[in-house]
Amino acid sequence: MSNIIGIIIGKALGNWQRIDAEGNSIAPAAGDFDAHPTYAGIADEVIDGQHLVRVPAFYYRSGAVPAGEHAGKKALWVSPEPAPGFELHPAFRHHGAELAQFHVGKFQGTPDGDDKLGSQPGLKPLTSINFPTMQARAAACGEGWMLWSIYQLAAIQMLALIEMGTPDAQAAIGRGHVDGGGVQPVDDELVVQATWRGITGLWGNVWQMVDGLQTNADIEYRIWATDGSQTYVETDVEAPGDGWFRRRATDRDAGFDLGAVFLPATTRDDRDESAFGDYFWSYPNAVACHGGLWGNGRDAGLFHLNVGSDAGVSSSNIGGRLAKV
Repeated sequence: MSNIIGIIIGKALGNWQRIDAEGNSIAPAAGDFDAHPTYAGIADEVIDGQHLVRVPAFYYRSGAVPAGEHAGKKALWVSPEPAPGFELHPAFRHHGAELAQFHVGKFQGTPDGDDKLGSQPGLKPLTSINFPTMQARAAACGEGWMLWSIYQLAAIQMLALIEMGTPDAQAAIGRGHVDGGGVQPVDDELVVQATWRGITGLWGNVWQMVDGLQTNADIEYRIWATDGSQTYVETDVEAPGDGWFRRRATDRDAGFDLGAVFLPATTRDDRDESAFGDYFWSYPNAVACHGGLWGNGRDAGLFHLNVGSDAGVSSSNIGGRLAKV
């Protein structure tokens, strides 16, 4: 398998075609991803006592296949090194610096003392605090610590989508803790079902607050600039109404590229008419949460997103996830 690998963004839920750098169909063999430099570099690490997963830097391309059997179809590619038409994914830009990797909590965020967000097994998630407080608890861990961002989430989604070959993570990986029973410890056996390459509880159990994405008063997406400055850019792209994620936004302009993330451009009332198979909510002047909670059933998944709550809202069903740059 070449180091440049991609996937056709399908128009229906199910298996999507993986492609090489030129857009030709490929069928990766078992073990090919383990040998790929980017995927091979994803590994568990403990930093300052927190259980994390390292995600190495990669470059991405989002656009149409230029020629061949899939000419004109929308696709995504990743590369472990610079290549023509590729850009460093914005998850690896931070205040003017290019990062060799970021670290994300192995577990959904857990309490760490009275004022910090942690990532520890055996505990229930830290919940019942609002968005600014969750941000502050993450930052209190020290230099470089943060609440995970929309770009870090998107980097994980991009790599996982290409490896799974489908956006239906529940079908590809496991159901997760989505069928009732209340909030469980972050390493509960049902929560662990929703694990990709060591990153545990990516959906289900509790919603996970995500920094760097909001809606404005007109329900248009606001997102952190791709330069890593963590300043918000107005995209003028309206979020669709509540429904099943059908088509993703790929708009691009000064300071932003929605092709780097997974935000719905359109939704449908029927899951069978969606492509990504996960549910989406939107509301004016809202912050973002990802993944769904213990009772969301098939709504939940790797692409389940809720940009529908005020930053001041707190709930026993809303938590977060720690990250470090």
